[in-house]
Amino acid sequence: MPFGTRFGWGIGSLGVSLLFNTYSALLLFYLTNVVGLKLEVAGTLIVIAKIYDALINVPMGMLSDNTKSRWGRRRPWFLLGALLCSTWFVVIFNTSPVGADGASPALVAWVLGALLLYSTGYAIFNVPYLAMPAEMSSNYHERTAIMSYRVIFIQVGNFIAVGLGPRLAQEFGGGLDGYSLVGSVLGLCTLVTMVACFFGTARARQVQQTSVRYPAMDQLRSALKNRPFMLLAAFKFLTLVAGATVFATLLFFIKNVLQLEQGVMLWYSAAHGISAFVAVPLVWVPLAKRIGKQKALIVATAGFAVTALTWMLASPGEPLALFVVRAFLLGAFASGKLLLGLTLLPDVMEYDYLKTGLRREGAYAGAYNVVEKAAYAISPLMMTIVLGLLGYQESVNNVAVAQTDNAILGIYLSIAIIPALCNLAAAFVMLRYDLTEAKLKQLREAAAAPRP
Repeated sequence: MPFGTRFGWGIGSLGVSLLFNTYSALLLFYLTNVVGLKLEVAGTLIVIAKIYDALINVPMGMLSDNTKSRWGRRRPWFLLGALLCSTWFVVIFNTSPVGADGASPALVAWVLGALLLYSTGYAIFNVPYLAMPAEMSSNYHERTAIMSYRVIFIQVGNFIAVGLGPRLAQEFGGGLDGYSLVGSVLGLCTLVTMVACFFGTARARQVQQTSVRYPAMDQLRSALKNRPFMLLAAFKFLTLVAGATVFATLLFFIKNVLQLEQGVMLWYSAAHGISAFVAVPLVWVPLAKRIGKQKALIVATAGFAVTALTWMLASPGEPLALFVVRAFLLGAFASGKLLLGLTLLPDVMEYDYLKTGLRREGAYAGAYNVVEKAAYAISPLMMTIVLGLLGYQESVNNVAVAQTDNAILGIYLSIAIIPALCNLAAAFVMLRYDLTEAKLKQLREAAAAPRP
């Protein structure tokens, strides 16, 4: 596959990453510590938006499966999704603060409406986008190479959103004005990169929908029998709950436990991203070829779990170098989980086609995204429950508030214990996954063999 096509598809992940990482790492902190919403209210709004997002993903995938246009099944949706999600992302980060009498119903409704419209645009772009690699190549290892571009661009987006974003907000006061600027700049960058993806994939290989049609319930039942997909979905759910919890807690941890300025996220993201740039080509791609994707994925998952536990050792006055080293290790293991988990998705899509004769990559991409949304709905809900029960105090315009020992314990639980347990459970799930390169080859040969 030409470099231009890989790059053209991969750059779409930069836009997705800018939105995804900002939403995951900054949104709850922004709504509670800048806008001033109650922790429980902000968490509930995010959960509602994620549930809605999950509900529309599979229909969006099926819609893209059945789209007919001169641009193919997937690409026409890129432009509409890019415009919607980037616009409403900007709106979210330009929300008025809570008044002296607390959050009005109008303000809560406005935030929820913006989150729902943003989620609609995100699904319109991301579901067809994630379905494309299964069509772009049928080569088992080339799919890993394609996904490596996605992982690299995700790390770039992570550095910009999670590293530069809080630093930029801090430079402009750390409050409403700072986050307004961050939202506007990142929204514009998202629009540009997603439109670039539309043009960059013009020569990508495409396949047409099969003429066979089955009722939706029959398709659902057959998809649930796709054992490799169900195991991969369970793995993704557990690891995303862990990752989302770490991201959502990180600013709380920096502010209240380490007692540092939010600008140190720049160093965290730099170390996280650099390690991914190093680990993807030098560790995970060759390791996957040597021992298989499944075993390499287990290594990455177990490594992340152990590293996450080291947050329990962090305290005020910890050397910044140790903070950076922890970020470097987490980035290395996270990039392995991301890359290898993603490369298994086109494999399970092909497995479904070889078993059923149906081309429904979009439906599977939608289902895969449902798992993502479920994880990112449960994570903030779980975190807000833990912090709320343990007495965390919100603030307006990012004013410092002294937290109780119980609230600090809740932050430790959210950033260390919960992620470690989720990753260990995910590693055990992956032990049961058995869709290897040899098995796919056998299925291809059986499908290609003439029938008597």
